[in-house]
Amino acid sequence: MTDGTISCPVDGEAMHRITLGEVEIDRCPSCGGVWLDQGELDGVRKSFLDHKQTLDALDSLATTDEVEARPEPLLCPRDHSRMSVHKHPQQHHIEMDCCTKCGGLFFDAGELADLTEFTIGERLRALLGRTPKG
Repeated sequence: MTDGTISCPVDGEAMHRITLGEVEIDRCPSCGGVWLDQGELDGVRKSFLDHKQTLDALDSLATTDEVEARPEPLLCPRDHSRMSVHKHPQQHHIEMDCCTKCGGLFFDAGELADLTEFTIGERLRALLGRTPKG
């Protein structure tokens, strides 16, 4: 698209640009999914505490609780290549859809806020080399 607007890879809705500190992320107003271009995750992590309330509020504003049929695999909203799913190495409940071509990441609603809030329990499990059961 010529104005820089991208479509959500899950439901096709136009994503909105949201500014978190010095980082602009793309968020789907319908499903609450978030797209980060390459390098933006580090910026979000650095300023997470300043923007935690914003991320939590964005997750609560999603207009749908669940997507009826999530397309598999998802296609990158930037270059339309197939994305691959990766579990976070320390937070196994978080699955990121990654574009191997442009380096972008897609998170379902709530996953970005959860990823940036690495809990004490998760830190201890990571230090001890234990993975959660499930």
